[in-house]
Amino acid sequence: MEKKETHEQLQSKCFLWMWNEHPELRYLCFRTMNNLTTQIADQRKARQVMAIQKSMGMVKGTTDLVFYYDGVLYGFDIKVGNDRLKPEQKEFISAIESQGGCGGEIRSFEEWVSTIEDIIHGRYNKAR
Repeated sequence: MEKKETHEQLQSKCFLWMWNEHPELRYLCFRTMNNLTTQIADQRKARQVMAIQKSMGMVKGTTDLVFYYDGVLYGFDIKVGNDRLKPEQKEFISAIESQGGCGGEIRSFEEWVSTIEDIIHGRYNKAR
């Protein structure tokens, strides 16, 4: 039985491909600080961390990876298996799109590569 790739593995693979295959675009693709509380077992501590992060500008729904290219902000959320965009993630993407940006979900490494190559070469269709 083939082991499924985790969210973290797929996100890392996508980011590292971008970093290594397009060094000219380094620092234009980055992760956001989301999912912090999933890494903290103590719920009291998790609430404290989130309160501090929110006061410093963390907002719900930020996408996993952000890419800024040619004056356009792209926000992509990594999804695996049955995982779907949450309402606040849809709101975040909608806010980006209302200002001329683009966003959506990425479900595979191949989709990431294709999407980034389409953006770089002017073939990206915002209505994906």
